[in-house]
Amino acid sequence: MRIEEYFSEDSVMFLNSVNKEEVLSAMVIQAEKLGYLSRKDEFKEALLERELIMSTDIGWKVAIPHAKLKSISKFFVIPAILKNDLDWGGGNNQSVNIVLLIGGPENEQTTYLQILSKVTLIVRNNQRRQALLAATIAEEVIAQFTGL
Repeated sequence: MRIEEYFSEDSVMFLNSVNKEEVLSAMVIQAEKLGYLSRKDEFKEALLERELIMSTDIGWKVAIPHAKLKSISKFFVIPAILKNDLDWGGGNNQSVNIVLLIGGPENEQTTYLQILSKVTLIVRNNQRRQALLAATIAEEVIAQFTGL
């Protein structure tokens, strides 16, 4: 399994959003435009419900919002680099600047865990994380995920 199989240059976003809901809305709209979602409102609601249970801010300036639904046929990742520091509500007094949205089928836990593992491996690496934060074009973002 290669993480870059789950997104493309068109998936990568650079956002100036001012709050978490704005970021999630933009990312959900992008996922719908790319054909990953047939029921975007259901997916957004699932993301917001997940955030209420526990913030998806994992530290290192990174949040990984995620949801799995029956209406999604295959996994996808939407990476977003935020130009503004954003309080994601993680309670760790750190801002978020990298958001990696994961969506997928409800019944595929193994694939989900593999994707989450690869994404976490990438963002825990300081050099890759700094390269993501410095990225200004999609190719620079994708380069940090390639080969893992």
